Amino acid sequence: SKGAGDRSFNDPRGVCVDGDNHIIVADCCNHRIVVMARTDGSFVRTCGSQGAAHGQFDEPWGVCVNSAGLIIVADSENHRVQMFTRDGAFVRAFGSEGDARDQIDSPCGVCVDGD
Repeated sequence: SKGAGDRSFNDPRGVCVDGDNHIIVADCCNHRIVVMARTDGSFVRTCGSQGAAHGQFDEPWGVCVNSAGLIIVADSENHRVQMFTRDGAFVRAFGSEGDARDQIDSPCGVCVDGD
């Protein structure tokens, strides 16, 4: 349902499933990532809040999980990609607004390859 509660979303965008059978949702307009149990949809945790500091989001769109279990998020309006542990702890971020080699303009999706 629409809202800001633990099991509510406001314009969800990206969705993926991790190796621990969790469903991970980029909850765009609540500026957070929501993790739920795949088996019954029960709430597990959220990470992030609205802002520009590390670990905060401004409209996260895409989300995926790599082979090491890190959650990777396209933080669209902060013009960067952020990485988090399975438990939601910030690991690193890269990118900034622009069109230079190391810049990103409003990323909407992320994916990982087999490596």
